Amino acid sequence: MFRLMLVPFNRDTGAFEDEEFNKFCREHNVIRIDKEFINNDGGIFYSFFIEYQERRNKGSKIDLDSLTEEEKLQYDRLRDWRNEIAVSEGIPAYIIMYNAQLVDIVKRQPKSIGDFDGIKGMKSKASKYGEKIIKLLQEAALETEE
Repeated sequence: MFRLMLVPFNRDTGAFEDEEFNKFCREHNVIRIDKEFINNDGGIFYSFFIEYQERRNKGSKIDLDSLTEEEKLQYDRLRDWRNEIAVSEGIPAYIIMYNAQLVDIVKRQPKSIGDFDGIKGMKSKASKYGEKIIKLLQEAALETEE
């Protein structure tokens, strides 16, 4: 499935009004995003052409309700980071990591590359992604302490 979204720039706030775009990306399995900057008669926009799939809700193995608020923030950060990598590499996000793996990472809180050995499917991915994952977990934990 495909969707075209325009995200306007708000000159008063100095930011793009991307809430609807972000919500859409969180609620769908994004496969690919093509973006283009548009300046039309003084109006500034980002145009996003999104290829996506509807999320399947049958028998999900992950239980986000069991996560604390801090863990939910960490999960969201990891999921967003994973989706950005998937878009940049042109591959589905689940190829990089499953949502269940992200939940397992959040629950186990790895502090070193060796800590990923106990997370299913992460032993071989730890060398590529481990340091960044640890950093994202730490940043999210610090943010909730403030």
